[in-house]
Parts: sequence; structure tokens; C-alpha cells
Amino acid sequence: MKRIFALLFYSLLFSLSLYAHGYTLTDHSKIKELSSFRIMGEIDLRTEKDISSEVKYRTLNHEGGMKVKVLEILKKDVQNDKTGKWLYVLLTAPMWVDNGEWIQEYQKFLIFLPDDMPLFDFEE
Repeated sequence: MKRIFALLFYSLLFSLSLYAHGYTLTDHSKIKELSSFRIMGEIDLRTEKDISSEVKYRTLNHEGGMKVKVLEILKKDVQNDKTGKWLYVLLTAPMWVDNGEWIQEYQKFLIFLPDDMPLFDFEE
């Protein structure tokens, strides 16, 4: 009986670990280089590491979001009346963008992350 109970207990733990994710972050001061997270919402993507460069793509606001790893934190700024940070990130999962293109993972983008945008599956 103990073996059956132990087997059920460990099966439950294993099942829960399959669905475990990082937590939702609202305090962006915790973002560091090599932090990873998923962004939900529309974000402009620049392929050049220059805030005045042309926006190449725009993310879609869908359930998968944009999964990234932070390579560099550039600076705090205000864009479209929103405060936030400029981040140079590595895309860690492929995704669709607004023009219908499929963007492969491991591409680098410059993004502006507004302070009020929650981040999902955050890991330091």
C-alpha cells in the first residue's frame, strides 16, 4: 500500500513539474542580463542595435507571446508617453509577426519594454 501511495505521489509531482513555469513579473527592476521571459502584446522589433533605427517587425498579441533572453539593458527612456527600458534581446522561440512572416528563434532584436507591461514565465 505504501508503494502505491508513493508511486501516486511521485506521479503527481512529475505531472505538476511538466506544467510549471516561471512567475509573472510586474517589477521590471528585477530584469538583468540573461533574464528570460515571455512578452504578451505588441512590441516593435528593430534588427539594428540603434534606437533610431527602422522598426522591422511588430509582434502579434497572441497566446504564445514573444519568448526572449536579455542580452543587454541599454537605457531607460520614454516612448509614446510610456516609460520603459530599451533591451537588446535574443528570441528563444519562433513566432509570427504582423506582416505574416514566421521569425525563427535565435535572432537578436532591440525592443522598448514599457514599465507597465507584465512579463510571464520570468526567470533570472
